[in-house]
Amino acid sequence: MATNKAIVIGGGIAGCSTAYALAQRGLLVTLLERNATIASEASGNPLAMLYPRLSGNDASSKFALTAFKYSLALYQSLGLTADIFQSCGMLQLGFNSREQKRIQQVAQQYAAVTGIALVDAQQASAIAHLQLKHSALHFAEAGWVQPQQLCQRLTQHKNIHINTHTQVDTVIKTANGFEVHISGALLASDLVVIANAGSAGQLVPDMRFNTQSVRGQVSLLSASKNTPSINSIICTDGYFSPAAYQGMHCLGASFAKANLSETQPAELTVELADHLQNLQKLQQISNSLHDELKNNLVGGRASVRCTAADYWPLAGQLLDSRALLAKPPRPSADVNTLPWVEGLYMNIAHGSKGFTTAPLCAEIIACMATQNKPPVDAEIAGLLNPNRFQLKQMGLKRLAKMVRITHER
Repeated sequence: MATNKAIVIGGGIAGCSTAYALAQRGLLVTLLERNATIASEASGNPLAMLYPRLSGNDASSKFALTAFKYSLALYQSLGLTADIFQSCGMLQLGFNSREQKRIQQVAQQYAAVTGIALVDAQQASAIAHLQLKHSALHFAEAGWVQPQQLCQRLTQHKNIHINTHTQVDTVIKTANGFEVHISGALLASDLVVIANAGSAGQLVPDMRFNTQSVRGQVSLLSASKNTPSINSIICTDGYFSPAAYQGMHCLGASFAKANLSETQPAELTVELADHLQNLQKLQQISNSLHDELKNNLVGGRASVRCTAADYWPLAGQLLDSRALLAKPPRPSADVNTLPWVEGLYMNIAHGSKGFTTAPLCAEIIACMATQNKPPVDAEIAGLLNPNRFQLKQMGLKRLAKMVRITHER
């Protein structure tokens, strides 16, 4: 059966980039968002940073670099103006012995990759236009993007229709596709992608996803007389941006497990303790910068991010959890014989890296759905398998690292 219509549930960066990837292939996409506007929750921060976190020559670093390069190329292709997106570069400081060892290892492993270089403190200071005391890993192509404007641009595609104020109750597989039940109505579709972060489990209640909600708060600091000259992102275990958001620097982000059984407003209240935690990150970058900006706090934003227990996104085709549990496969089973749900996919759990990783995952899903070769190898696709925690719990560790990938075209 030809796939012509798709529904994407969730209007953050995962949902918007998935809708775009499917629309680019000619599918008619309906994007469902429960809030009044897209990019209202974790994807609604003032700025998002675009850079990879590398640790060496391993699968995680390979995925991070591939995702970064993909997102960078996508954002450049959209014709975004300089007030929405800039590749300003980023410095990851070796601010302690562990980070010094890591950045040296990464620089050695990726010496042949253009745009990644180890710089000493003097060179880092010249790049940042700020006196720094640590050497750093310099990513020349890294940058920042304004999330809401990016999501709006991705969804301006002629094949995408957005329904806001739309809460999805259930997704039901039918003989001809899917019924997506919303308040008092239902929508029919050939294909469904669940991209609503921490709420995804409510739509697939029998599947184990091992995700958790993480509260993060960003602090906004008004620029001082000297700081507008800082033109690079600077990172320790947090980040400090150029004064790119209405003349303000973004500093963040705090990290704390969120209890979503409590009311949402309580979770999203901006807390002084988190601002102080962010200012400590600024002190790791530069004592003088901290002293110059510590009294320039003008606001902030808190949001709840979704992350998986192993810190990999959950992206790909879903299994029929009831069929899987009712008739468990043997550990040696052919992965293609598992009860895959035709046309049902997931793109969630990007944590704080969504603007770097979600577009690549969206492209992988679009390739799977249209039977084209994905832009990653089988190992990476397997590590993203959204069914992996359920399969591991069943003792099927081999199958947990595998996905069905058909690419006939």
